Amino acid sequence: MDYRYVLDCEVAEIALNLSGRQREELIGIFRSLASTPFQRGDWYFRDSSLREIQKKRFGPWAISFWADHPVREVRIVGLQRIRR
Repeated sequence: MDYRYVLDCEVAEIALNLSGRQREELIGIFRSLASTPFQRGDWYFRDSSLREIQKKRFGPWAISFWADHPVREVRIVGLQRIRR
């Protein structure tokens, strides 16, 4: 589909402070989101502008994202490590 992923500043800061292995894992997840931009999350919420933000779990990570179809980008706006 030729979408690219774009990280929110806070997401980028979290990712940059992870180990190389964890960072590579996240990059793989981000690429998979960009390769399938129409996928739905496990749940969703609305941001302050009422945009629907998808939230999906990938192993120990919960990632919030939305697809900006006119510019062919998946915007990664949240990243949380889920503790068991």
